Amino acid sequence: MKKPVSIFIMDVTNSSKNWNEITEYLEEIEGMAKMWTRGLPNAKVKHRLGDELVGIFDHFSTAYTLAFYISQFWKYREQPPYFGITFGMVDEDIKQINLDKWNHPLMGLARTANENIKQSVQRTSMVILPENELVSKPSLDMGNLLLTYQDKLMSEQTELQHLITMLFSILDEQKAIAKLVNKSPSTISSHYKKGNCEIILKTLKTLQETLDYLEAAAIGNYPHNITKELTKTIKNQLHQNINNIISF
Repeated sequence: MKKPVSIFIMDVTNSSKNWNEITEYLEEIEGMAKMWTRGLPNAKVKHRLGDELVGIFDHFSTAYTLAFYISQFWKYREQPPYFGITFGMVDEDIKQINLDKWNHPLMGLARTANENIKQSVQRTSMVILPENELVSKPSLDMGNLLLTYQDKLMSEQTELQHLITMLFSILDEQKAIAKLVNKSPSTISSHYKKGNCEIILKTLKTLQETLDYLEAAAIGNYPHNITKELTKTIKNQLHQNINNIISF
């Protein structure tokens, strides 16, 4: 029986500059991603080949959701991660997949998406390249354009605006954020608007919903509640470590 999955292959920009630090940090990210997805029946994440992180997960929206949150709290802002993402249907039992040897066409698509980012003049942090029959080319182009705009808005943020967006993606509460960063609520509100935080977070939700609809069209079962639970789990885990995340 075919199952809906999503995959990302993540690399780090200029990782050779401080490869030992990046390698240690990726071990932490691997552990976090495993913790976030512990509620899914099937999820595998592996740090390999120095600066590469590979993950395969149940459901079309999972890889993008994890990629977004990893990008949000990633601490080396001058060396951002980038993700080749795909989604589709597989026959294999995810629990039995060896990520070092599995040569499914979906892995090839994720690798191609990752390579497209590397070779792009205007590098973005995410590219989605799914199975052709699951989404039309115009729809795929529109989704990747949304990712490009989301990435552009995030890259243009100040340190404080980035921090506020990250905290809103976890807490959704202005007063709590103001207290955490020792700023007034009006200052938080101002930077929330100037940093286009609302648009960034709306794009996250829009892309999640779109991927959920595509999965429903493929298998007849809408996974909206699963996506909500995954996001809630990620938020709760990050909230528990909020003081370690805040670096401003």
